[in-house]
Amino acid sequence: MFSWKSFLSTLEKPILGIVNVTPDSFFGDGVLDSTKILNDRFSLAKEMNIEFLDIGCISTKPNFEILKKEEELKRFEFFLKNMEKNFKFSIDSTNLEVITKALDAGFSVINDVSGFYNEKIISKAIQSKCGLIIVHRHPSSKNLHEKMEYKDVVKEVNLQLNKQVYKLINLGIHESQIAIDPGLGFGKNIEDSARLLLKIEHLAGELPIVVGYSNKRFLDLISLSKEALLDHCYNSGVSLVRLHIDK
Repeated sequence: MFSWKSFLSTLEKPILGIVNVTPDSFFGDGVLDSTKILNDRFSLAKEMNIEFLDIGCISTKPNFEILKKEEELKRFEFFLKNMEKNFKFSIDSTNLEVITKALDAGFSVINDVSGFYNEKIISKAIQSKCGLIIVHRHPSSKNLHEKMEYKDVVKEVNLQLNKQVYKLINLGIHESQIAIDPGLGFGKNIEDSARLLLKIEHLAGELPIVVGYSNKRFLDLISLSKEALLDHCYNSGVSLVRLHIDK
């Protein structure tokens, strides 16, 4: 069974590097259909001592177009054909077929940006005993980017994440498999996302925290350098920072 505690202890650097197998990523760093760009990304990750990579084949930027499941699968098959196996991988997807192929190919973690509300994906996680990253999603939201109102974003996100964690444990997921992600920029306005990042220590507890803020608009409200922001996260109890692979 996957254990975040054991897994994190093997990483030289607590960073989850982003690899977008898309033509239209938010950061403009998609590697779709270019083995050269993909190999360059692998090389840069090695140079930066990033061993853990998060592979996503659909864009989740604001106003993204819904992708047919067959197209996401095709993109992922391109990645599998050209992947380097000297890395640890998570799959950023809500597509059961893509997730199944990833786990069969040796991926160890499912990063479900929709928050693990899909029963079939939950069943797959129970069956495979893989790691999970539970990304916060407001239980009343209809889609990823629907802006929800919060009176106290830190308290509410913490309560909603805890509720989802308990639900998954009751269904058969082991606590050691679970990491949580506050979902910065997803369904939150820029002020709430910035406040959540600056007060991320209030989410710290028994479960590992994964934070993804790389190149998001709310960073304009935070007057910290890249290095200071990383230090803030690690000093606040964050276990993994999800970043684009760039210098």
